[in-house]
Parts: sequence; structure tokens; C-alpha cells
Amino acid sequence: MKSINKFLLLFAFDHDEKLDVETQAFLLLSNVLNFFLFVIVFVEGIISLLEEKLFFAGTLLSLSVLFAFNYLYISRRPNIALYNRLLFLFIILTFVFFIIFGGSTGVNIVWVGSFPFIAINLFGRKAGSLYSLGMFVFILIDFLLLSKIIPLAQHYTLNMSVLISIYVLFSFILAYTLKFVFAQVLFSKERAMINSQNNRTSRDEQIADLSRQIRTPLSNITGILDILGKTNLSDDQRDYINTIHASANNLVNVVSNMVSTTKSNELRIQEEKISFNLFSTLNNTIRLFSENNSKQKFSLSFSAEVPSNMTGNAIKTKQIFLNILNSIAKYNLSENKEITIEVSRTNNMPGTLELLFKITATGNIPFPKEYRSDESLYGTDILLLNTSKHIQFLELGLTQKLIEQDGHLLSIKPEADKTTFEFGITFKESTQSYSVKNIKEKVSNSTSFYKPSVDIKDANILLVEDNFSNQQIIILYIKNLVNKIEVAYNGKEALDKFGKTKYDLILMDVQMPIMDGLKATKKIREIEKSTNTHIPIIAITANAFPEDKERCIASGMDDYISKPFQTEELVSKLKAHLK
Repeated sequence: MKSINKFLLLFAFDHDEKLDVETQAFLLLSNVLNFFLFVIVFVEGIISLLEEKLFFAGTLLSLSVLFAFNYLYISRRPNIALYNRLLFLFIILTFVFFIIFGGSTGVNIVWVGSFPFIAINLFGRKAGSLYSLGMFVFILIDFLLLSKIIPLAQHYTLNMSVLISIYVLFSFILAYTLKFVFAQVLFSKERAMINSQNNRTSRDEQIADLSRQIRTPLSNITGILDILGKTNLSDDQRDYINTIHASANNLVNVVSNMVSTTKSNELRIQEEKISFNLFSTLNNTIRLFSENNSKQKFSLSFSAEVPSNMTGNAIKTKQIFLNILNSIAKYNLSENKEITIEVSRTNNMPGTLELLFKITATGNIPFPKEYRSDESLYGTDILLLNTSKHIQFLELGLTQKLIEQDGHLLSIKPEADKTTFEFGITFKESTQSYSVKNIKEKVSNSTSFYKPSVDIKDANILLVEDNFSNQQIIILYIKNLVNKIEVAYNGKEALDKFGKTKYDLILMDVQMPIMDGLKATKKIREIEKSTNTHIPIIAITANAFPEDKERCIASGMDDYISKPFQTEELVSKLKAHLK
């Protein structure tokens, strides 16, 4: 087996390493086919030459030259599609010659039995089957007509014609069956892998949600304890307060350890960035669904500015599409579905590709009535609130998390006759990658903002927080230290206040209704570009995962503080960013 593996590696060229795994496997198969067909045709040509059958020798040796040229020159070129088209053309010419003339031995038609295996493996079950059936029809035409009118053509008896026809038909059925079984096994393994990842992630999502729910009241408890500790207390009262404070801190450590343990045990998708062909990746994903359901039609289109190759996480991209298409197949009740996938570019920054994916599925997904809203009354804000319910109904929680890793959002817009899914993914045009920290440092070093230094006692603060208790605790923390505090209950309200009043710093919660803190921050940064100003924004959130901090920084926030926190920690950050 090791010898065979080493032999096969001889057909892998240097440029194969730059291709994705599926293209590498496909190219290896083409190279092996090209080589062995060259050997077969060349040996047949030499035998014919030795037997002085000049017609057969000339034709077969000419075909061997074509195979050699295709293998030695065309296969090294970057145009892989041209290489495979020429290879298949030469294969057809060779088999047509064997069918009509029988080759030097007169029985080379038996090689045609391999044609269905070649065609189906090169072009898939659908196209490969059409080519195979076309070759079978040509064989029948040769038996009935061509063998009788073409000079030097091989004549077949009736028995031989019937046996060859059965042999070729059996080869086609066998090739189709093997490809079908292989596709089913591969599809089942891929589904099992995704389900396994989804199951493992569900526990993490539950613990993360539990951690957030515990941290919020803990923050209030420790805040009140800090404030009580600064009042006039008896020795016994102060001892009680210290005991409660110590217990609260222990509970904070338990929650933090629980989150850390969950993250260390979590099965994460590899973040390895590789160069891959996005169209090929999406097309192969679509094929998993289209080959098993003829009533499900797909349309894939790329805008002109989207390059064919890019650097990014191909595995994560494929999993996102598999999850969404699987949900459409599972919940869309329409028998005939048309699914349109549109890919466009949303930025013009060199080196970075911000791509917008729009998946539109015709038909009806029966969302519960309570998930629907009257657009004429509520507009898009209520629809944003319902998106999380749509995601939960379609079991796309993991998919949402994968998309949010790049700082993007998953949007689901249900209508009477169709449902639209929109989301973004970030790729790179080059193989060089930057961390969030490097990007932030690069921006801060290259861009000069006007931000005057402000003393904390003169500072006007905007607190963006939807929880009333949290508002009161933070106000108690800093009301005696700053000049003024104003409160906004969500990101949309914060944007309205930001447009009307000048603030020196914003304390921003992340998870809020109507508009979350990440989106509000991005919009504030967009507004500031026209004024060349920069207001410090500090995230205050109960989310404790490292990627939560990365998302905050990537959205444009300047700092991050996780609940529960000490008064000194918050005051220290305020002073640092007001200078």
C-alpha cells in the first residue's frame, strides 16, 4: 500500500498545494487517467507498428502524443478546466476508435466498459450518466450501421453485439451505483460531523447564557456592597459586609472557571486560513442537496468584483451554508423549491474581502404566528427582534455564532412566498492575516483623531443599558465623580442622543433590544468619519468569552469591561480614555 501511495504522489504537481482538497483530488484523478490512457494507447500503437498495421499504428500513436502533450504541458497550466475538457475529448476519440475499428487486437472495445466510471467520476452522476448513455447509443449505432459501411471497421456477430451491450450497460449501472453510495456515505458523514459540532456547542451556549444571567445580578450585588462599604458601619456590620463580598467574589470565580473549562473543552472549528476557490466550495455544497432532490433547483451567481480565489476558512464557510440549506430543506414545506444564492462584495479596501451572501428560498416556511409582525405598524425594529426567534425556530444558533465570529450578523426575512437569508463573511485577498489587536493598532497609528483631554469631574457620560437595575448601580458608582450622566435604553436611542448632544465618553452594553451595542458602535464610527472626531466607547457586558472582547474591539469600541467588576476598575478605565 505504501508503494501505491508513493506512486500516486508522483501525479501531484507543485501547484496542487495552492488548491483546495477537493480540487487536488479531482486533479490527481485526471492525471492518473491521462497517464494510464497514454500507456494503453502507446503500447497498442507500438504493437500495431510491429505487426505492420500502419493505419492502427498511426492513429494510436497520434492519440498517445495528444495524451502526452495534455499531461506534460496543459496539466501544468493554471487553467484546470481546459486540461480536463481536453482529456475527456481525447478519451472519447480513443474509445470511438476502439468501438469502430477494434484496435490492433480487434477486441479493444472492452476498454469502453471503463467509460462510465471515467465520465461519472469526472463530471458527477448527472452529467456523467448523460455522457455514458450517449456512448452506449453510439455503440448500438455502430453495431447496426457504422460497422457495415465504414472501411476497415470491426464487424461483430449478433452474440458478441448483445454481450458487449450488456457489458457496457452493466458497467454504467455499477459505476452509477458506486458513485451514489459514495456520495451518500460522504453526505452522511458530513451531516454527522455538523450534528456533532452542533450538539457540543449547545452545552457551551447554555453555559454562556447561564454565565451572563448570573453575572448581571452579581454585578449589582458587588456594586451595592462596594457602596455600603464606604458608609459608616460598625465593626460587626463591616465584617458581615466583607463576608458577603468574599462569598460574592468566590461565586464570580466559580462562574469564570466554568466558562474557562467550557471553552477549553469546546470542539472549535480550525481557524487555519487557506487559499481556496469559493465558487467551487459553494457549488460542491449545493451538489450535496441537488443530487438527492431533483425538485430542489439551485442558482449560484457571483458579482463581477468577487474574485474566484481568496484566503479564509473554507471549512467554516461550508458549514454555514450546509446548516442554512439543511434548515431550508427541513422546514420549507413546498415540494418544488428554487434556491438562489447571490454573492457580492461590500467593501473596496485592498487586501480585505467583505462579502455579502444572500440566499433566497421560494416556498413557505411555517413560522409560528407569534414570530410575525405587522410591518406597517412597527417597521424594521420589531423584525430585528424577531430574527432571534427565527434563528431558534430554524435551529441556526451555531450558524449565527459562526457568522458573528467575523463581526457580521445573520438576517432572516420571511415573506408570504419566500424567505431571504443574508449574512457577511470576511476573507482576505492575500495569505497575510492580521489579528484584531494588530488591526486596531494599525488604525490607531495611521489615523489622527481630534479628541481633547477631559478631566473626569468635567466629563459628560452617556450610559447605554437596557436593564434598569444595572443603570442604577453604574450611576451610583460614578455619579459623584463625573459632571453628568445620561441614559439610553438601546443602541437606536443612543444614536439619537449622540446626534443631539456632545458626550465625552460612552459606556455601552452589548446585548440590547432594537439595536445592539456592536451595531450602534459601528454606526457611531461611520458618523465620526465625516467630522474627524473620536469618542471613547467602553463595552460593559456580562459576556465573558475572549471572542466577545474581540468582537467589541473589532466593532470600533476602545475598551471592554466584564461584569461583575470593581468600582476602581471602571473608574480607572474612565480616566484612561478621557485623557
